[in-house]
Amino acid sequence: MDPFHDAVIGYPKLAAKIALQPEAAIYRRFGAMNAQNLLYLQAELIDLEERLKEQQDLDNNDSTGRKSEYAKNWFSLQDSAVDGDTEQLDLVLKIRELLKEYTAHYDPTDHALIQQSLILGYSEPGKWDLHDMQDYLQTPQMGPLALTGEDATVWGSMKDRTSHAPDLVALRPRAKKDAFSVWAAENTISKLRWGGCMRFMKASPVHGVVGYDDSTIYRITYWITSLLASLIPIASIVVLYCVRSMPARFATIAAFNVLLSVCLMGLAGAKRAEVFAITAAFAAVQVVFVGQNESTPA
Repeated sequence: MDPFHDAVIGYPKLAAKIALQPEAAIYRRFGAMNAQNLLYLQAELIDLEERLKEQQDLDNNDSTGRKSEYAKNWFSLQDSAVDGDTEQLDLVLKIRELLKEYTAHYDPTDHALIQQSLILGYSEPGKWDLHDMQDYLQTPQMGPLALTGEDATVWGSMKDRTSHAPDLVALRPRAKKDAFSVWAAENTISKLRWGGCMRFMKASPVHGVVGYDDSTIYRITYWITSLLASLIPIASIVVLYCVRSMPARFATIAAFNVLLSVCLMGLAGAKRAEVFAITAAFAAVQVVFVGQNESTPA
């Protein structure tokens, strides 16, 4: 079933998909062109700045009318047409307009410098969402020629996943999760879609289409992570209690610390400092236990 059957194939249908799935809002950043535009604005402003300084110096030493007051009185400069020379005022007004484009005085989104800063802060699209866009553009609902312009290859294609534009950004990327949760979500959803299980799911009462919510998968991975967090310390103590020799006990401590580090990085997305702190504390507890039970038989 085509959820956007009433939309014309091409930009209208693609826009309808993005409206329903905001994670598909993937566009080019045009970083080089934005940077080039800023460089041009900067060069033009520098030139105008030098011309204004020269004109201010000329007017300040000119006894005609009120020209010598231009640098001290805005109203005299504003009425410079009375003196028959508005060159300094024209430069000031032109610089004012360019500064509106270049930097922030009013709405920040209207200025190139702030706009570029915001764009550079956008994240790259997730691999799964980018592949989903590539797949959708070649579905029967969109047809093989959904887009025929030069922008048709912006997102790449199913045949060559890496052929997309190098400066893509996602306006609403998925929330960053740990590697295990991301892997579980992507693989589960893919199997549901391509395994035909989607036909057994109920359509959304709001949009009228079958959808999927990765939050359910994230809850399951959270339970798995929580269970492992509880079991690893207990398992290490049990094994240490059962092991007889001291070398084997130290090897057990090393093995469980490596296991804990891997779990912290892969299942919890812990930072380096957190991994060091937690594994150090875990190792200390194990060493204390071994010291207190050194003579305990297996």
